[in-house]
Amino acid sequence: MINLDRVSEGIHYELIPDDDINEQAWNVRIKEGDFVETVIRFGNISFVGEELHFSFALISSPDENLTEDSHELQDFAALILEDVLEKAATDGSLALREKDDN
Repeated sequence: MINLDRVSEGIHYELIPDDDINEQAWNVRIKEGDFVETVIRFGNISFVGEELHFSFALISSPDENLTEDSHELQDFAALILEDVLEKAATDGSLALREKDDN
């Protein structure tokens, strides 16, 4: 069941394989809202306690003034990542590992 009050794959964003990086890399194309047709790629993702920390790269955007420093884009990216992680945890594809301090 799709919750229209949340960001959802297929409605608000779509995952696009990025074979230029490797076969496991995915870009995210935003399909609607303030960042329509913007493409991002998530980098490092970690939890510190219960707080989610992540990085992302802005791959492309029709807004030439948009940057990763945009708080609105960061907030929307967090909503997308939350949805991706929730789906991965539900379907069993989420792989967690301890941080390597080396």
